[in-house]
Amino acid sequence: MAFFLAVANRKGGVGKSTVAVMLAHALSVWGGKRVLMMDLDSQCNASLILLGGQGWSEARKANRTIADYFFDLFDGQSMHPKDYLIHGVGDVANGSGKPPKLSLLPGSLLLEDVQGELFLKQASQSNDPDVVASRVRGRLEQLLRRFEGSYDVVILDCAPGLSFAALAALKIADLVLVPFRPDYVSQLAVDRIALIIEGKRNLDDLEEIAVEDRRYVCLANYVREHNGRERTLIEEIALVHPMLDVQMPQRDGIANAFDWVSELQPIEQKYGNAIPDIKKLYDEIAPAIEARSSNG
Repeated sequence: MAFFLAVANRKGGVGKSTVAVMLAHALSVWGGKRVLMMDLDSQCNASLILLGGQGWSEARKANRTIADYFFDLFDGQSMHPKDYLIHGVGDVANGSGKPPKLSLLPGSLLLEDVQGELFLKQASQSNDPDVVASRVRGRLEQLLRRFEGSYDVVILDCAPGLSFAALAALKIADLVLVPFRPDYVSQLAVDRIALIIEGKRNLDDLEEIAVEDRRYVCLANYVREHNGRERTLIEEIALVHPMLDVQMPQRDGIANAFDWVSELQPIEQKYGNAIPDIKKLYDEIAPAIEARSSNG
C-alpha cells in the first residue's frame, strides 16, 4: 500500500509545491520509488514544474486533470482512473538516464468550481449541510486512494485553503509536511493547520498528543543565513510542533527549479547548489516511508 505524504499549510507562498516536487524527484530518483503526485492546488504550480506550460495546457485540453477526475468519477461512473494520469513527468532523469517512475494527476484552475458543483449535487439529497460536506469529503477520500495499490508514495500538494480536497488529503495522509516561512504570520498558520490535522480545538488540547506521535512535521523554508530573528522564531515553533532538523535556505538552485526544460537532466544539474539541502530533506523523510513499507 502506498505511503500518503501531504504537503500543506494554511498560508500561501511558503514553497509547498516546490518542496513537494523536490521530494517527488528525490524519492523517485534516489529512492527508486514509484511516485504519484496529485496536484490539489488550483494554482497548479506542481503541474507547471513537472510538465511545463505547454504540457499542462495539453493535459487541460485532453480533460486529464484533477478536476476532470473528481467530476467524472465522483458518482461512480465506469471510467478508468488511470486514464487521467500522466507518466514519466518532470525533466529529471534517473541513474540510467531515463525518466524515473514519477506520475502526475495534473492540477486544474477549475478545481474549486468543481468541488462546489459536487457539493450542490449532494445537497439535492440532504438538507443538512454538515451531512453533505461529510459525504463530499468522504467520496474525495476514496478517489484519492484509488491509486494506492500502484504506487509506493503518493504526494498530495494541497491548496492553502480548506477545500474539500485539502481536508480529504489531510485525513488520509500518513504524514503531513508543513513548510513555513520563519515569520509570525506563518507561526499562526502552523498552529491552525496542526489543530486541523490532529482534530483538536486549541493548543492546550494539542499538547495531549506527544510530539513524536503527531501526524505532521514542520519544515522551515526560505531560511536566510545569519538571521537571528528567524532562528529565534524557528526555535519558538519547535517548542510546540515537531520540526525537521533540515532547514531549507534561499538558494538559486531551488528558485530556478521552477523552470522546466524539454530534455532530461541529472537531478544534480536540475537543483545545482541546493542538492545538499534536498539530500538532507530526503534523508529525514525517507525513513518514515521505509518504516511503513517494512511494516506491511
